[in-house]
Amino acid sequence: MKRMILKRLNQSGQSAVEFMIITVVIFFFLLFYMSLSFALVASEYVDYATFMAARTYKSASFSKETQEQLARDVFQQYLNPIDSVIRAPRVRFTPNGAQSSYQVDLFYLPPLFVKSGTAPSRITLESESLLGRDPSNRECQEFFSSFADQFGVGQTFFANLMEDNGC
Repeated sequence: MKRMILKRLNQSGQSAVEFMIITVVIFFFLLFYMSLSFALVASEYVDYATFMAARTYKSASFSKETQEQLARDVFQQYLNPIDSVIRAPRVRFTPNGAQSSYQVDLFYLPPLFVKSGTAPSRITLESESLLGRDPSNRECQEFFSSFADQFGVGQTFFANLMEDNGC
């Protein structure tokens, strides 16, 4: 009887089990906060890439299509270093500036735990930069040509006044 009581009070190995449980919890929180910090840094980076794309879109070029293509190129160049963190980046341009949307994994889950193709922790974020768009060189020349035709002034006079896109 005394032997059963001593056996029941024997707690050898309990600290090892407690250590393992606490270690798993601590690693979970550590990985979660690390993943959250990656998502926040990537979000700031995409915000800056959107701003730079809007800035490029705003600057004058030969045509609106050229402005848009140059802005897309700038957006993609800024995203190249973080393409492993950002998923499905898209940028679109409005008369007010640039808008982007992208996906980021909030917490990485190994493929063992994910049944479908997309991770359940993937969130979609958006960014916007409101800088507008300056008229292109072609639009400016068309405006001055129509203005000159309307008021009967020679087009060379207005073409000489066009400095830095003239609009």
